[in-house]
Amino acid sequence: MSASDVNSESNEYHFINSSMWTSLLQNVPCSDCNQFSLNILTHNSYGFSTKLELVCEKCKKSYGHAFTSQREKPCRKFDINTKLTSAFLAIGRGHAALETFSAILGTPCMDRKTFSKCLENLCNKNENAKVEMLRISREHVRQTNLYSHPDLGQNNIIDITVSYDGTWHKRGHTSLYGIGIVIDIMTSLVVDFVVLSKYCHECSMAAKDMGEASPEFQIWKSGHSEKCQKNFDGSSGSMEMHAAYILWNRSISDCAMRYTTVLCDGDAKTHQHLNEKKVYGDDVVIVKEECVNHVAKRLGTALRNKVKEWRSKGVTLGGRKQGSLTDATITKLQNFYRKAIVDNVPEVEKMKASIFATLFHCMSTDAKPMHSKCPDGKLSWCFYNRAKADNKVPGSHKSMKTKLSEEVVAKIMPVYQRLASNEILLRCVSGKTQNANESLHSCIWRKCPKDVFVSKKRIDVAVTAAVSEVNIGYVETLKLNNTEIVDAAFKIAHRRDNRRLSQRKRKASKQYKKEKKIQTYKKNDKNREKNDLSYEAGKF
Repeated sequence: MSASDVNSESNEYHFINSSMWTSLLQNVPCSDCNQFSLNILTHNSYGFSTKLELVCEKCKKSYGHAFTSQREKPCRKFDINTKLTSAFLAIGRGHAALETFSAILGTPCMDRKTFSKCLENLCNKNENAKVEMLRISREHVRQTNLYSHPDLGQNNIIDITVSYDGTWHKRGHTSLYGIGIVIDIMTSLVVDFVVLSKYCHECSMAAKDMGEASPEFQIWKSGHSEKCQKNFDGSSGSMEMHAAYILWNRSISDCAMRYTTVLCDGDAKTHQHLNEKKVYGDDVVIVKEECVNHVAKRLGTALRNKVKEWRSKGVTLGGRKQGSLTDATITKLQNFYRKAIVDNVPEVEKMKASIFATLFHCMSTDAKPMHSKCPDGKLSWCFYNRAKADNKVPGSHKSMKTKLSEEVVAKIMPVYQRLASNEILLRCVSGKTQNANESLHSCIWRKCPKDVFVSKKRIDVAVTAAVSEVNIGYVETLKLNNTEIVDAAFKIAHRRDNRRLSQRKRKASKQYKKEKKIQTYKKNDKNREKNDLSYEAGKF
């Protein structure tokens, strides 16, 4: 979309104080009495659209009337009401926030019923925009994969590697809504998604008014079934698994693709369920790959559990003495483990050697250096081997920031042996993460906060808007949602797209990652210092 596609004049909205109208009209005479007494009178308000009439206060001549907003076709709803509803939904707010906004500005506000009708109107538009946005995204994914694998034909069903993760509207296992999202690994574009709901507000209200066991309710429900927002009856925890089955089951018909390799977190239920259902037939087994971040977190969790386990036996692995397994040390070991995998993909043996190299390096002392597994050469991260490559005397091990005692290493060795096994490392050969999924989740819940009870319609709108912004950007999203784009909207959307691209480029740079890591370490050290100053009776 270019600037030439933008309408710079019509359909713009401007805030104006009603007292300004008098000053604008004070130099315009009435055509009948020739007095400078023209004024604009306000009549009925329909939400944020108000009926205005131009009259002469002397001779009472009326020059006609008009609304402050045009009507949409064919639904005849006022455009301003729909746009303000859309705007407040986009920032994660609903009717209550809209009322606060109106109260502060001193403008009339639409009632809750009008807001609900506007939401319904947006949902209908949203469905059309969703179909077109996913069509564009899938075509891009297809062409990118075909470019990498030219042997595949244009009309063939292609196999792709995807990242799949579920997210819930409420923390815990009692959420009424769950979302399953499939993201293509090669392009980081969302290929498909589905929203599952265990609740329908209309059903709930009708059951309350008519009585759930009444014949009237059963008749009403049979007519309501097509519009019912409830589409899932199982437990909240099983939503992710059920959503995956829906998405995989329609991947061929909707996308002309098969998701034959899936990157997911440590939960094996979804992957196992898909293979049990044989969604692509008996001959196709879906392969699971591990998210490197989740595997690294598994190491951190296992080490913390070891500290608790040995504490219950009277053995202290943590504490303040040198070589203890503190929280700070566990975090560093977790990062070392992750880096060892990422730096050596796809070679499993190199991954394993690098993982154990970090462990033995931390255990080394001047009396007993253990750097045989550390990389050699002048560019090695190991200070000991780097000094040897330069024909210098290695520095003292006392200057090492991360140290582990032999006793601690002996206790945590089983954890390392389990998480550095071929079985786990073979699932990490791609070195990929679910960062794209996590980023999208945060974008969705910014538009539909978890602490506010909402309907499935609001979640549908929020998910489609978030996916659209990620897949095609703000400018193209405006184009899909509006028949006419004004200059101000285009400039803002274009600026946001440019900002997003520059931020992505900056965050991908090594310098940014290094600075971010330093800031994190400093913040953690500062927090630990604060936590050391704990409360004691009579101390303060």
